[in-house]
Formats: sequence, C-alpha cells, structure tokens
Amino acid sequence: MQVVTLADIARFRPTAGVQRMEPDGWVVVGLPANFYALVDPQVVPGELLGQPADVRFTPVSWHWDYGDGASATRATKGGTWAGLGLREFDATPTSHVYRSPGDYTVRLSIRYRAEYRIGGGAFVPIAGTIVLPANELRITAGGAKTVLVDRDCTVAPRGPGC
Repeated sequence: MQVVTLADIARFRPTAGVQRMEPDGWVVVGLPANFYALVDPQVVPGELLGQPADVRFTPVSWHWDYGDGASATRATKGGTWAGLGLREFDATPTSHVYRSPGDYTVRLSIRYRAEYRIGGGAFVPIAGTIVLPANELRITAGGAKTVLVDRDCTVAPRGPGC
C-alpha cells in the first residue's frame, strides 16, 4: 500500500473556518472579549491515487493572534457566552482582555489533522497537520464608565446622574 502524504491531498480543501466574537466588533478595555470559531470536521470527496476517495479534515487546535501583540493556541474552538452558560463579559477558554484602546485586526489559524479513505473503506491517518486561515476580524477597543443614578433615567431623566 502506498503511503499517502499531505502533498498527495493538496487538491482537497476544507471549507474555511469562520471566527466570531462577542461583543460583535467592539470590546471594552479591561474586560474579556469572547472569540470562537465555527468549524467542524469535514469530509471532502475527490480523486486520490487515481481512485474515488474522501479526505476527512478534523480541527485540532485554534491559534488566535489578537492584534495587540498577544496570541494564544487553544484546544477548543470556543462558543458563545450563551452556549457556554455564561454571562456577558465572563472569561472563556478563548477570551482575551485588551489593555489599550485602539483598532485591532484579529487573525485565526486552524490546525487540522487529515485522514483518507479510498472506495468507502476505513479512514487512514495521514502524518502531519495542515494550518489554514479563517476570516480576519477588525475590532475597536474602547473604555466604558459606569455611574450610579437615582432611578431609571428614562423615568426620571433629570435625576442625579442622568
């Protein structure tokens, strides 16, 4: 049996993963911003070694470059705050805290392992991994202030603090 390498499956490409964040497009300096990826294992059909074949790509790690000099590699794609059972601005396994206001570009690279099968047989692992980029996010980090007010400012707009 011929050994299949990553070079042999270069024509097989999984659909690019998508990164998202909460809040959408902005962050509060000093509070966690939640980043997560929309990507699952994918089977891509094609021809390999002259025969009909499938290649399965399984994401195994996610590397975020937050655009502020910090980066992190995680073993989870993360999820929304609601999906994780958390409140807004709670820390998550994939969150990041920006320390300075500004505009940032966040980049995500997803590492996949690959397996192949020919003629509907069992999947066979391929040595090595491949790294593919997801979409970039352009975000703005800014400050926020809270104030104490006498009442609901919509009910008492002239109240102290409104």
